[in-house]
Amino acid sequence: MSKKFFNGYVYVTITGKSPELMIKHLHRNDIPFYNVKRVNENTITLRMRYLDAFHLRSIRREFKCKVSFQKRGGAPHYYQKRKKIFPIIISVVLVISFIFVLSNMIWKVEITGGTPEVRYEVEELIETLGLNRGTFIQSMESISSIEREIMNKIEDVSYVGIKRTGTSFHIMIEENKNTIHDQERDPSNLIATNSGTIQQMYVTNGRPLVRINDVVRKGDVLVTGKLDDEKDIYTYSEGEVIAEVWYNITGTVDLAVEKKDLIDDVEKEYGVGFGQRDWFPNKSENDRLLLEETKPIYFLFWETPFSIEKRYFYPENTSVDTIDDNQVIEEVIDEQLKRKLGQSVEVLYQKVLHEERDNDKVKLEMFVKVLEDITKEQIIDQGD
Repeated sequence: MSKKFFNGYVYVTITGKSPELMIKHLHRNDIPFYNVKRVNENTITLRMRYLDAFHLRSIRREFKCKVSFQKRGGAPHYYQKRKKIFPIIISVVLVISFIFVLSNMIWKVEITGGTPEVRYEVEELIETLGLNRGTFIQSMESISSIEREIMNKIEDVSYVGIKRTGTSFHIMIEENKNTIHDQERDPSNLIATNSGTIQQMYVTNGRPLVRINDVVRKGDVLVTGKLDDEKDIYTYSEGEVIAEVWYNITGTVDLAVEKKDLIDDVEKEYGVGFGQRDWFPNKSENDRLLLEETKPIYFLFWETPFSIEKRYFYPENTSVDTIDDNQVIEEVIDEQLKRKLGQSVEVLYQKVLHEERDNDKVKLEMFVKVLEDITKEQIIDQGD
């Protein structure tokens, strides 16, 4: 906004035999004016700053011109006309701004349930996550993230629920029960999920029907929940039966692997959202988006269409690794086997039956021997 507006302005009419001489005098003395218009031979109108118009009083006598002021404008003029309501307007703006700020701050955090010790641990943890009195709602972690952090870091908590009401947050927690009522579990057997030779057994409940070195088939009962063959006494079965299992597997190994190296430093971007649209001053095009958060802005108890947007990025570099060494190829094969069979299996022996290379890929047909837990719980139907 120009300086002319802040100083105010006035429309001036100059009437005389030679008003243009007066205009030239103003120009020579660096007195600014603009919007010059000639009305007739003896009259010229112009616009100038209100403070500069005082120079015309001494000049008009010298050039024998008549000067009249037609209209005033600018901030000082409007302020003089409306100065009685300006304090009211400013007060209303300040009050609304104050309420707006308070509506986006946390004023109450209440924790219920659990023992005092556990509630103290939860209170200490949520403060590190930004959920404490006097902080802005937009600066705290999301409610789901806070619930997850409490469950992961405090072992005694079995359930946590967070409810937001206006500027207040209510946290309800439940502790783990020390006594587990195993007698309420349904009677069950442990059956074999695969055929194999039993190598190890760890049975904590139920009656074993097999022994080490026994060969079992898929679907055989390994541990039964029926404790007596003659009496109807049942319980649940629990334990592990580790067996030696054989597989014929086909797969493909990529010798040229594209690798993306993530840089440790997480980059953050902040933006403003309105409805379904958002605006970020700086946008990362090539970095990997790790997390995106949207924190709405509130006014009293109402959620406004505006929001604070936050994005977390990992800068990454792409490279291609070529596998040539046979030992490295075996490690890659071992990793793929665990992906197919499960991370808990232990590979005892593997033999490549057929190998076919095609550019940067190797197609394999393999015989694999592994140790794995082959148990699966099956509920006993006592109506039979």
